[in-house]
Amino acid sequence: MPSELQSELRNLWKKYRPALSDDLLDVYFSETYNPANLCMSRNEAGEMTACCQMLMRRMTFFDHSISIGILTALAIDTNLKAAERKEAARNVIARQHQRMAQKGALISMAFPADNEERQLLESCGYHTASHIIEADPQVPETSTTDDSLTVAEETEWGRDIWTFYNRNGGGHDFEMKMDEGDFFALIAQNDAAGGCLIVARRRGRIAGLALARREGKPLKSGKPSSKIFRTRIPFILAIQEDIFYALLRYAGSTHNDCKQTVVSTACPLKGFEGSRPYAMARAIRAEEFLAEMARITPGLQLEIGIGNDEDLPENNGSYRLRNGRCYSNATCSSSTTTPGGIPAIFMAGHPTVIPPVFLWE
Repeated sequence: MPSELQSELRNLWKKYRPALSDDLLDVYFSETYNPANLCMSRNEAGEMTACCQMLMRRMTFFDHSISIGILTALAIDTNLKAAERKEAARNVIARQHQRMAQKGALISMAFPADNEERQLLESCGYHTASHIIEADPQVPETSTTDDSLTVAEETEWGRDIWTFYNRNGGGHDFEMKMDEGDFFALIAQNDAAGGCLIVARRRGRIAGLALARREGKPLKSGKPSSKIFRTRIPFILAIQEDIFYALLRYAGSTHNDCKQTVVSTACPLKGFEGSRPYAMARAIRAEEFLAEMARITPGLQLEIGIGNDEDLPENNGSYRLRNGRCYSNATCSSSTTTPGGIPAIFMAGHPTVIPPVFLWE
């Protein structure tokens, strides 16, 4: 039986995001939920007005792993007035930033569900750091596979698929590494949406996997079509190019009424027609983050300041990167940015790969 707190959270999320199904919420509570990582605000009557969860993860920056905090599962009481909603949300987000700092996160990442949430996060110091796009990769006619490779849907999610991801995934530059709960939540989320898990095996050993689902092709309004469908792959991992194409071919054959197969993939902020804003970021421990960037990119020369960080005022000040070191003082530089502008300097030109785990997409 769900606890009283879980019932409260479920009701708040259902009001805030009505499209969330009970199946998806079940996935969250079984794989991702941790009451110790929640922050909540309540009104004088004791009713919950806002909540969000923090996840501590690792991310690769220039081939080096750093600690990051993920802000996720945000919900706000829709009965509140606009100013009250913003105040309640900013309260829980600020507390999560302080907890991330205590746990050693250098930056925080967030994934807004809509433009209103994006604007809210901007007011909390975040900056859009990456876009996402649905690419339509074409399988080359010359792409073939040998008889040792089999590709099939699998309905049992054995530990071998997690072992395959843990050994081969999450290591690209600007990619977040999922933990085991994230990984199985991603598969369960896709399954709840009517999708399937496709696994490629070479001589019985896993060589690649993909998640695929049928969905209405987006109209100009942004809403999904009820007449024209496509197959979308929100996650794919293969150890070789021919296996990647074999997974694409199989995914494209799963639904006869789908005429297109697309892959959701991250891309830099500019230069990709049809892309849309995705990941947002902000500095949590700014001086440590910049010191790490200086250490791993010793040729970088940068002078920047941070101002108006209300959640973490210790970040405010001036920073100078020279010869692999970061120097700071409390006086703001003439070139001042927000807390979100700091990680965006390094991330804006790179695709930020964050698997679409529950409530992030």
